[in-house]
Amino acid sequence: MKEASNPIPAGRLQRAASSQETYISKFRQVLARHGITMASMAIICLLLPSIQTALLSSLDNLFRNPLKYLLWSLIVATFIFGFLKYTKREIDLRQLIWVGYLFMISLVEEIAFRLSLPLLITSEITGISFYWIGALISNLLFATTHYFTLRWKLNACIFTFLGGMGFSRMLDTTGDLTAVILLHWAITFLNTPSAPKENLKH
Repeated sequence: MKEASNPIPAGRLQRAASSQETYISKFRQVLARHGITMASMAIICLLLPSIQTALLSSLDNLFRNPLKYLLWSLIVATFIFGFLKYTKREIDLRQLIWVGYLFMISLVEEIAFRLSLPLLITSEITGISFYWIGALISNLLFATTHYFTLRWKLNACIFTFLGGMGFSRMLDTTGDLTAVILLHWAITFLNTPSAPKENLKH
C-alpha cells in the first residue's frame, strides 16, 4: 500500500498543499506553470497587428532615448544585486538565472496584461469603449492566473490585482511600457528575491 504524502503548510505566498506533488517548490515548476503560460499569452497577443502597433508606440521613448533606459536598467540591476549582498544571499548561477527570469516574466506580463488585453477588451468587437473596464478585467485575469499557476493565496492575489491596476495607471499616464517593465522587475524581485529552494537540479 502506497504511503500517504504529508501535507505541506502554507508559505508566505503559496497556499497549503495536501502533498508534495501539488506544492510548487522547484524553479522548473514555476517556469512550466507560470512562465510559459504568461509568455504564451504575450506571444499570441503580439501576433495581432493592432497589438504590434501599440507595442511600437509604447516603446517610442525607448527608441528616442535608449541611453536613459540603459541607465535606469543599470540602476535597477544595481539595486537588485545590492539587496542580495545586503541580505547575505549567495549570488551564484542559480540566483542570476532567477533574476533573469524575473525580468522576462515582468516583460511578458506587461505586454499581455497591461498593453494587450485592455486594448482587446475595449474594442469594436466587444462593444466596450472605456479603457478602465478593460484594465479592470485584464488585471482580474492577471491575479486569477497567479492563483492557479503559482497557487498563491487569495490575499496575495488581491495585492497582485491592485499592483496590476497601479501598473495600468502608470502605462495609461505615461505611455511608457519600458518604465513599467523596469518598475515591475524591481517590485517582483522584492516580492520573491530568491529562487525556489529545490532548483535547477535536473
